Amino acid sequence: ARAAVRDQYKFFTATEEEAFSVFGRAEVKGINRIRAVTDVHCLIAFLVVVVIMLWLDAQARLFGNVLRLSEPLDFQGRLCGYDKEVEDLPLGYYPNPYSDMVICVKACPKTSNDGNFTLPDGPMGKDYVRPAYPTDKVYGQLCLPIDLHLAKSIVATKSLQTEVYKALGLVFTAQSVVLVVLMVPLITSCIFIIGLLYMPTAAASLAFSTTAVVLALVAMIMDLDYDVLKSIPLYHETHPFMLVAQPYFRNMCLGGSVIFLGFLLMSINAMARAHRVFEECLAAIINKNVLITVFASLCVSVVRICFILHVCESAALLMSIINPVEVRLEVFGEWHHVQRVSWSPLFLKGILFYAFGTFWILEFMGFCNKYVTSQILCHTYFSLKAKNTRGEEIRHGQQNPLWYALSSLFRYHLGSVAFAALLAAPCRLIRFLMGFFVPDRPNLQNSLNQQYRIAYYLFYPLIQLDLHVLRFFKDSVWVMLPLKGYKYMDAARRVEGLLNRCRGKIPNLTKFTSRIDSFLKLSVGLSAVFWTFFLFREPRHGRYHEVQHLDAKEAAKGLFVTPEHSPLLAVPAMFAFGLWVGNGMLHLVGMASESLTICYCIDVEMAGGTETDALYVPASLKDCYKDLGGGESERELSELIANDATGI
Repeated sequence: ARAAVRDQYKFFTATEEEAFSVFGRAEVKGINRIRAVTDVHCLIAFLVVVVIMLWLDAQARLFGNVLRLSEPLDFQGRLCGYDKEVEDLPLGYYPNPYSDMVICVKACPKTSNDGNFTLPDGPMGKDYVRPAYPTDKVYGQLCLPIDLHLAKSIVATKSLQTEVYKALGLVFTAQSVVLVVLMVPLITSCIFIIGLLYMPTAAASLAFSTTAVVLALVAMIMDLDYDVLKSIPLYHETHPFMLVAQPYFRNMCLGGSVIFLGFLLMSINAMARAHRVFEECLAAIINKNVLITVFASLCVSVVRICFILHVCESAALLMSIINPVEVRLEVFGEWHHVQRVSWSPLFLKGILFYAFGTFWILEFMGFCNKYVTSQILCHTYFSLKAKNTRGEEIRHGQQNPLWYALSSLFRYHLGSVAFAALLAAPCRLIRFLMGFFVPDRPNLQNSLNQQYRIAYYLFYPLIQLDLHVLRFFKDSVWVMLPLKGYKYMDAARRVEGLLNRCRGKIPNLTKFTSRIDSFLKLSVGLSAVFWTFFLFREPRHGRYHEVQHLDAKEAAKGLFVTPEHSPLLAVPAMFAFGLWVGNGMLHLVGMASESLTICYCIDVEMAGGTETDALYVPASLKDCYKDLGGGESERELSELIANDATGI
């Protein structure tokens, strides 16, 4: 009997455990019964990270001042025009034009008779008095020499850290504009959800074509901006890294445009086949018992936006924290140590940790959302009432699945959510890169195909990593975990075995939706990039002669004004934020296809493995599988047979 089972599943199952972990007819009684708290150690680690982030928030508000990112600081670290000792001295002046030591002044010196200025840069670190020299306020709040060459040498940005800090600070401090930018992917994702319900092919085609066109347009405008920005006095000296990075951003936009256009052309047939699947998945979402997931996802997206705004504010404050340091300078042929201020190296590490914590929390929110969505979908599919740990039905049961989903999540499975939130993204990235070199086939070492056997031994460490770790970080886990209440890895192994056993027999709906859904998410994320680029290009108040501030109304008015700034260095962060916000709604498509597929596979196995005997399958889903006809599964099986992917 065991040999017969091995032979039945030999093309798809990677281990014997997968082949024999079949769902029995009575196992439906265990569905929706929560058994224990899962992955507690990961929840503890997550809470530790949150606590450290809260401490960093407190430090940022205690020691940070975002004005340091745009206003002059004197050599003692005092903010010109704001700190008590220099509140009536708003401008920065360099008494020694060959040093970067600044003092605060009330007005720019015009002649040598405008006073003498003292710096601690004399012999042995003693004070040294210098007369004034002619200057003018030509860049921000700085008094620079009239000699343009000397002015360039003074304001030249010599630190990548400083330029990145100022670029991110300029964007992150404009909270109203960031809010407008983040609302774009939220609204766009809602529009795509509606479009996929009624016109899936047209909605996807419109998304990909407009993304390709806008990416090409942004690339062209980048080139025009590049010529304009280079002509602005002192811009090259104050933004060297941005100007170096601009051609790479332009090429990435052009490459992205080509990729989206190519995918649109290549996926026309796939969209036609996926049309019926998208309709079924979205119909499952708007079911009256499941529709609450739309509002729950919308709430999670709003919470994400609020959290991102908080992160932007805290990150800008953290970047503005300075510390006293000793700088070794050569003065009159002798080396001396001079007290200065610089960006805090401790809080540089704090910013990196804060970025890691932000990633983990945003992913955590996303997987909580997926858990709730799949729990409600599974409730509806199996028509089960929720049960407590004693096996007693909860009074409201199916009539209130959201309450049960939330209670089971917060009481039992936050640890599993934290575990997946930490590892899912890097594991999926590694697996994606592996796909270019290693065939997605189990048991390559037993294949008669010589190329597969060579690939197995050549990439043995990667294949073992995939076998034991990488392949388990899929969205399908978020269907099995709420259904059975396992720990994360146990749920992952069970669902992977289920899907592998059903390959070649039951079409996986995600095969029709996953690629299109992934490109839709990228399209929505890129919408945040477009608006970040356009809204942060225009001049600030008074061009370069006043403090640089921006609000949403001014950003909208400046869309067609000649640019004097470029937000390119902040674009990657805004792209990531846009992806997270857009995925808050678009995950509904992927989780619907995962949930319907897995529930149907469980249904078929519990009925004895015959599709016609499925006990719980809705009529519309049964019709959908009839329309698909099993051709995809048969094609997949025939491909494996042709390539000699043999035995366990």
